[in-house]
Amino acid sequence: MKILDVDVQVGDEQKVGGLSVFPVLGSPGGGPAYITGPEAFAAGVVHVAELVPPQVPFLEVINAADLPLLLLEGEMLVGGDQNRTMNVSVLIPAGSTTTVPVSCVEQGRWGAQGRRAVAAKRSIAPGTLRAKKVASLMRRDDEPTSRMADQHLVWDEVHRYEYTRGSRSVTAALDDLQEQVEAEVATDLERLQAAPGQVGVICTVGDQVVGFDLFDKPATLERYLRPIVSGHALDVFDVPEGSDPIAAIERFLADIAAAEQSTAGGVALGDEVVLGGTVTGIGLALEGTVVHLAAFPAGV
Repeated sequence: MKILDVDVQVGDEQKVGGLSVFPVLGSPGGGPAYITGPEAFAAGVVHVAELVPPQVPFLEVINAADLPLLLLEGEMLVGGDQNRTMNVSVLIPAGSTTTVPVSCVEQGRWGAQGRRAVAAKRSIAPGTLRAKKVASLMRRDDEPTSRMADQHLVWDEVHRYEYTRGSRSVTAALDDLQEQVEAEVATDLERLQAAPGQVGVICTVGDQVVGFDLFDKPATLERYLRPIVSGHALDVFDVPEGSDPIAAIERFLADIAAAEQSTAGGVALGDEVVLGGTVTGIGLALEGTVVHLAAFPAGV
C-alpha cells in the first residue's frame, strides 16, 4: 500500500502492556539530513526558552547544530513556565532561532518563580490528545505559520486521563501521569526494538487505532519508537476481547491513502501536509520527501 507515495507494509505485532504495536516497513529513502530532538538535547546543541514576555502557545528554539533540527508533533518539552507539547513537526534551520507553536500540558504552574530549564522528555503525548489537538489546529491571520490549538480542549484531555486513571498531579501535569504509566510497562518498553527497514509504527488498543507515525528513514523511527509507544500506553484503559487489530489497521491505512490532502508553508523549513476526511493527519515534507506524518482516526 502507498501512503503519500511511500510503499509500506505492516509487520508482526508486539505487545506493550495492553497496547498492540505494529511496525510499518518500507524502503529506506534518502531524505534531507537533519538532527533529531533526542540527539540534539543529548548533545547540548538545542536551547528552548520562553518568549519575552512569555506566551502559553509559543516557545523559542535555538538550534546550535550544524544541521537542521527536527522536533516532532507531540514531542514533550518539559520545563519553562509550563510543560508543553509540540503542535506540529518543525525542521529548524542550522544556527537559527525559531518560534514554535505548542500546547500546554500542565495547567497548574505558570510564572518565573516556578520556571525550570526546558528539556525533551522521553515520551510523546498520547494518541487521543494528539488527535484532538491536531484536529483543532488553526492559523492566526497575523502569523500564517503560528498553528495554534484549542488549549482548553487539550487541558480537558489531560484531566480526562487523570480522572480515568484515578491519579491527580499537583499541577495537572501530563508528564506525571506518563511517568506512572511508563513504570508500569517499563519491561515491555525495554524489549521493544525496531525491525529492519522499519520507517513507521501503528498502535492499537483492541481493534481501535490510536496513532500512526511515518518517517523518511529508519534511523529517525528508531530514535522516536519508544517515546511514541510510551505515549500511546496512556491510551490503554479497557482492551476488548476478540478484537481484530489487523482489519482495523487495513481500514485505517486505506482511509489515509484516500484522504483529502492540502499543503501550506511549514513553521520553518519545508511544507506542512494536512489530511482530512475520515482521518486526522498532519505532516512535514521537504524536497519532495515526507519527513514525518502523524495520523489518527477522525473524531476520537
